[in-house]
Amino acid sequence: MSAGNIRDDALDPAHRFVSMPLHVLNPDGSRGLARRQCTSEYKISPLKKTARELLGYPHPRRVPRGVYVEQAIGISTDEFTRAKDSGVRYLRNVFPLIDLGWDRTRCADYLAERGFGETVKSACVGCLMWNLSWLGCQFMITVQWERYPLVDQHPEGRRWLQFTANIGRAWNTVDAYGRAVDDHLAFCLTIGTSPEAARPDVVAAWIGDMHQRPNRNGGVGLANSTIQVRIIGVRSFYDFLVEEGIRERNPVRRGQSSRRGGQARQGLVRRVEKAPWIPNDHAWDRILRACEHEPVRNRLMVTFAYDGALRREELVSLEPGDLEPAWSLIHLRAETTKSKRAREVSFGTTSAQLLVAYLRQRGELFGRVDSGLFLSESRRNRGEPLGRSSWSKIVTGVAKRAEVPQLSTHTFRHLRLTDLARAGWSIDEIAQYAGHRDLSTTLKYIHLSGRELAAKLHKATRSLQADRERRLAALVEAW
Repeated sequence: MSAGNIRDDALDPAHRFVSMPLHVLNPDGSRGLARRQCTSEYKISPLKKTARELLGYPHPRRVPRGVYVEQAIGISTDEFTRAKDSGVRYLRNVFPLIDLGWDRTRCADYLAERGFGETVKSACVGCLMWNLSWLGCQFMITVQWERYPLVDQHPEGRRWLQFTANIGRAWNTVDAYGRAVDDHLAFCLTIGTSPEAARPDVVAAWIGDMHQRPNRNGGVGLANSTIQVRIIGVRSFYDFLVEEGIRERNPVRRGQSSRRGGQARQGLVRRVEKAPWIPNDHAWDRILRACEHEPVRNRLMVTFAYDGALRREELVSLEPGDLEPAWSLIHLRAETTKSKRAREVSFGTTSAQLLVAYLRQRGELFGRVDSGLFLSESRRNRGEPLGRSSWSKIVTGVAKRAEVPQLSTHTFRHLRLTDLARAGWSIDEIAQYAGHRDLSTTLKYIHLSGRELAAKLHKATRSLQADRERRLAALVEAW
């Protein structure tokens, strides 16, 4: 690969692979691991901001001495002149390959010995910052292998799951994929085959087995959503085997949308999509009455979650600097959103009043804190940003008091988007407000009741119905 192609590959915005970790080091010697992506988006200037965010200090001068982020860079000995300090007090560069004394040839030989073949400089699968784990290098994303014993014992399965973790998949995704492939490997052992030799009929038999297993509710068959997630995880595993040249084809068939008016191709298992629950006016009033007994912080979180149609991660990741009270706006940073796209949402008068009250209370309790907006008041984590699980517990408590067990953290988002549809917003406007890339996703979030649909139908057909009645009146005149 030419130097130009390597450069183009590195700058390709579609190649958002995590190839270099960042370590947060504290004065007491403790170390925390945080992942980042390696593309032009994360060159030195944006990386300064990323490092400050990891440390929890939005302004450079507020980063205390002795606290810094350590960045591992894969420069070998034949590029020694490129090994330079970051020039930023709180951002340090380390060069593991130079510490090992490896040149480019030694790196390529090392990867070839372990089945990577000829590896170009910009290859993410063969990135030495991850594959040095055989030497005990501490730059790997930790995987809880005890949860997936069969994957751990399968060489290619272990490589695939480690790679999945390294490229920045969420922990829940890694865990779901690991359990899916572990289950598939167990089935393959039962029938005496292996993933390397499994045919599509083996995959079909595995799916049939999942449909026949007893579930925890006393019924038969795993939930459709569980089966779907497991199929996706196993398909990803087989994709990896195909890319590595271990298999010629992936035995897990994909579904395809229709093209040029053709018939859509179904996946292996038809997806069952249930409409999320939306509270009616009576249930919503009970929820709000239950929220009246919550602290001002929790009440503000409820109104923000509804006003901005915020996801759980977006809500708990808010910082004071993300708010623009003069315009009643919330700026959602790209790194906190599911789609990795920044957007702006608004909040109403009630939220504005609660915000003033909460910021006053927050200042009295914690003083000036520049980290998260919503801070914990518990003894164990006092002053720390509130986590996702804490917000889930708050909503669970509200649901219990309101006697509305269907209430979840996502209910506020569903209700807000549905209310926007009721207000006459277009599907494109709602998608932009929700931060959806695909309009089909937005359609799943918009639920109009049967009463509302009947009213729309009556309004649309009113003139037509009047004409029908006029014509039918002739029957009365004839009598």
